[in-house]
Amino acid sequence: MRTYFQRDTTVTVVHQSPYDRHISLSRHCALALAASLSCAALQLSSVSAAQSKAGNWAQCEGPDPDLSIAACTTLIQSGKEDTENNAVAFNSRGIAYDIKGQHDQAITDFNQAIQLEPEYAGAFSNRANAYAAEGLFDKAMADYNTAIRLKPDDAGAFNYRGVAFAMIGQFDRAVADFDQAIKLKPDDAGAFNNRGSAYDGKGQYDRAIADFGEAIELKPDYAEAFSNRGNAYTDSHKFDLAIADYTEAIKLNPLDAATFYNRGVTYLAKGQADRAIADFNEATRLRPNQAEAFNQRGVARHNKGQDDQAVSDFDEAIRIKPDFAEAYKNRCLSRAIAGDPQSAIEDCNQALTLRPNDSPSIGIRGFANLKAMYPVAAIADFNNSLAANPKDASSLYGRGVAKQYAGDAAGAAEDIGAAKRLQSDIAVKFSRWGVTAKPD
Repeated sequence: MRTYFQRDTTVTVVHQSPYDRHISLSRHCALALAASLSCAALQLSSVSAAQSKAGNWAQCEGPDPDLSIAACTTLIQSGKEDTENNAVAFNSRGIAYDIKGQHDQAITDFNQAIQLEPEYAGAFSNRANAYAAEGLFDKAMADYNTAIRLKPDDAGAFNYRGVAFAMIGQFDRAVADFDQAIKLKPDDAGAFNNRGSAYDGKGQYDRAIADFGEAIELKPDYAEAFSNRGNAYTDSHKFDLAIADYTEAIKLNPLDAATFYNRGVTYLAKGQADRAIADFNEATRLRPNQAEAFNQRGVARHNKGQDDQAVSDFDEAIRIKPDFAEAYKNRCLSRAIAGDPQSAIEDCNQALTLRPNDSPSIGIRGFANLKAMYPVAAIADFNNSLAANPKDASSLYGRGVAKQYAGDAAGAAEDIGAAKRLQSDIAVKFSRWGVTAKPD
């Protein structure tokens, strides 16, 4: 999982595999504002404020969102604050709602703050964050642009806008904003982390690794930067370095399900299925609704020849995420191996409905048809799979066996021989899966 920092609030890109990413959001305790009227810089209108009023302001600006909402509400409803302070109270309450994931309420409060103080750069920036969390990127960009126009030396606003650009895949524009954020605030570890994530998104792994290293130099206990550098090492196939970084990230933050998941993916890439399963176990314990972790644990169990258990994992992945094409494809293979080819064919059909013309799913359906003793259908699927990838040893070998079943001895021998030249142990693999070619 690659993590972007946004005013001490994380915006995360979940790292499913070294090559497959999707966007999601998570938020945690935050307060630092990039604003000319920042909460930290608040000056009460009366220097002789009563203790109760001072206490309310302290809680309004404090790290506990529930206390903040209650205290800010008290200040707003008191009728004793001036326009500027009321704007700050609405802004602070909006931050608290945003932390709690209540983005609509947050936006309403930021609207109030802006109505009271039309040049409140921080409120525009914070409203943009809430819009981004809701996926309303056009509105978010407009607000970030306004915040930067009102306060062009605000490193935070450039950083936040860069995060939003990264979230919609505009990595070049993200890098440009992070460059400006770093120019304005060279010791901002979060901006280096964010730029590293954008470089990783661009496939520029060496630059990404350098930026994550700079972030770690500035902030040695920066768990997210270790985890993100692990992602960049994984993406560049430097698996041992990746595992070392993931392990450090877990030491710093042992409750981070995504880093356990990513380390598991990397162990799986190294062929260490038992270690991968242990990490996926921890990932699913910490985040029981993470469909990707169940899917990958199923893959690891398949690799160990435990296809009955793998099917159970794919079942859970599909229960959590009913449109999970990859899990249907994987369950198709494990069901076919486990002796349920009819259900396997249904799974591959569903995978292809969700992801039409997917060559691996077509090839696996060919294997399921082979197990079901439908040689004609199997040959058709293997033909289509091989049209996309002529050097797929599994499809060649499977088609050869299907041709044996169909009585085409010469065609079978040609396909089986070609498959063995591509992968010397292909016959052993198929034998483990319950399919054995007839002797020549």
